[in-house]
Amino acid sequence: MLDLAPALCDLLDRGHRVAVATLVAVDGSAPRALGAAMALTGDGQVLGSISGGCVESELVEAARAVLAGGPARVRQFGAGDLVEPGLTCGGTITVLVSDLSSLGEEGLHQLRRSAAGLDAVLPLAADGSSCTDEPLVVLRTARRPELVVVGAVEFGVALCRLGAASGFRVTVVDPREVFATKERFPDAHAVVVDWPGRWFAARAWSADDAVCVLSHDPKVDLPSLEHALRSPAGFVGAMGSRRTHENRVAGLRERGVTDDELSRLRSPIGLDLGASTPEQTAVSILAEILTVRNGRSGRPLSQLSTRIH
Repeated sequence: MLDLAPALCDLLDRGHRVAVATLVAVDGSAPRALGAAMALTGDGQVLGSISGGCVESELVEAARAVLAGGPARVRQFGAGDLVEPGLTCGGTITVLVSDLSSLGEEGLHQLRRSAAGLDAVLPLAADGSSCTDEPLVVLRTARRPELVVVGAVEFGVALCRLGAASGFRVTVVDPREVFATKERFPDAHAVVVDWPGRWFAARAWSADDAVCVLSHDPKVDLPSLEHALRSPAGFVGAMGSRRTHENRVAGLRERGVTDDELSRLRSPIGLDLGASTPEQTAVSILAEILTVRNGRSGRPLSQLSTRIH
């Protein structure tokens, strides 16, 4: 449920009634992780998903029954057959379908904390309420990872859009006021008009954070990378040709950046997807960020025998 927190809070603020199907148990392989959710509004809007499409129709009917005044219900789906809906991946999932209003004051407070990108803890009872005694499941979210995009360029617009959709809290930093505007970056949590080096020096960093330097301007790139490489940020990458990379490394060495610090730099940024447009390049960059964050190989799943999820 907490993965849909911003959208759910927006619906509540606009006066919608909402039923939510929340994934509360997973046994074996399943398309989505514990806490994934799908919501249905009183006027028929559907948000999110529980599986890859195997059980959603059944859950919409259960949500309609809840919105019509019925009690919360727990549904379980296994492999299924030609008659009963189920998961083609072979696992078993348990889903709680409940009215969002049943969470109560504290539950809704935790939902809003999650929507704001803060730590949140939401215990769910079998009736869908927020509880502390023997909950069916306890949903937790931590501070959302931050993606800092340096350079208000078109590649940054695409990366901002894709990063926000992937769960990052995106901040765009550029000293040029004419380019760094909320209108150009509507998906950004914040658009900062400042010299990135100065802004970087004044903030705290987390190992969950990612920094992508896209500006192609040494006056912007070098101070940004110097600070980022010396910070705890878990991913630091920069866009540019191999020649640009060599010049950039030389410039960072002149600024006293050590070999160990330089070993953290991912440049040229992105995976080898043959990308050329801003949108394709954004996919390439985000794919590398996720590969590093999740400790995965980046190889095609068809070439691996390990678990997918």
